[in-house]
Amino acid sequence: MQGSQNNSNNSGGGGNNRRRRYHKPRGNRPPGQGNAEGRGPGPQNNNRNRSRNGRVLTTNQVLVKYDNLLEQHLITRKKYFEYFNRVDYRQLNKLEKNFYDSLDHLRRFEANLEPWQREALEKRKTERYQPDLTYSQNRDLDPALEAKVEIADDEIEDPHFKESQKEAFEAYKEDTEESEGTFEDYLKIKGL
Repeated sequence: MQGSQNNSNNSGGGGNNRRRRYHKPRGNRPPGQGNAEGRGPGPQNNNRNRSRNGRVLTTNQVLVKYDNLLEQHLITRKKYFEYFNRVDYRQLNKLEKNFYDSLDHLRRFEANLEPWQREALEKRKTERYQPDLTYSQNRDLDPALEAKVEIADDEIEDPHFKESQKEAFEAYKEDTEESEGTFEDYLKIKGL
């Protein structure tokens, strides 16, 4: 009896034995929230910072994985912006989806790291950009010292204040009278 009901329900032209899958829309969940049933990547299932055999990633593995995810994101970003006005709507949507997915993977990876892994990653990020100390070394200055400089307001010069403006300012310093008149008066003075 069940077999005949199945066949009668599925007799929609595509073959009787085909199964139709229904995928629930994933939506935009914040990283680490999991799905409605409590499965998926959530706080209790923190697999992003684990290796394939289930062990926690070492510091070097975290750095390598982060570099890999960052490189993938940079590639997708480059493709998205290079082809932004060159492809049709469908391809642009695919490029945009890849771009935002790669960014999401990178952010989720950082968010799911253990504190000691995050600390190692932050240390690596900041070590990558060494401060430029050429000026300090050439002048025998200690970059760790903070120089205290006091400047009075009258010592600060406006770089946009021209010499002709300075001269006019000095020449008409005593003039406190408001200008009056119409636009026609101005034109008469100018001879126009």
